[in-house]
Amino acid sequence: MVEVSKIKSKDGKIIAIVVRKDFKKEGVNFISDPDFPLQLGISNYKKNEEIKAHFHIENDIKINKIQEIVYIKKGKTLVNLYNKDGCNFKSIELTTGDIIFFVEGGHGFNMLEETDIIEVKQGPYFGRDKDKRLIE
Repeated sequence: MVEVSKIKSKDGKIIAIVVRKDFKKEGVNFISDPDFPLQLGISNYKKNEEIKAHFHIENDIKINKIQEIVYIKKGKTLVNLYNKDGCNFKSIELTTGDIIFFVEGGHGFNMLEETDIIEVKQGPYFGRDKDKRLIE
């Protein structure tokens, strides 16, 4: 199984990036493209290495695209991916320990068993009615 896969729509846009639970590569590894408004890094450090204490410099940043990262803490789900026109073009099964990074398009979940997920996305959150446009 491929440890990291970029799922693209027919027009070549990255819709999602899947990182399987067995991904392990030494050092700092950013899965996201540098220009994405949300960044996903997966790092591996040896014993006694350190990350120097630091602050993040405040910058005025305009974000017009909401991206989301979902970690499957426990369980199994089928993720349905949609292109910008709202057409389902791919479904992918994720299990405990897998990560999916939603870059473009839309998505939905069908839980195949009891599933716990952790979601990370830009805020603030304005509520379901103001933050989501459902795909019919």
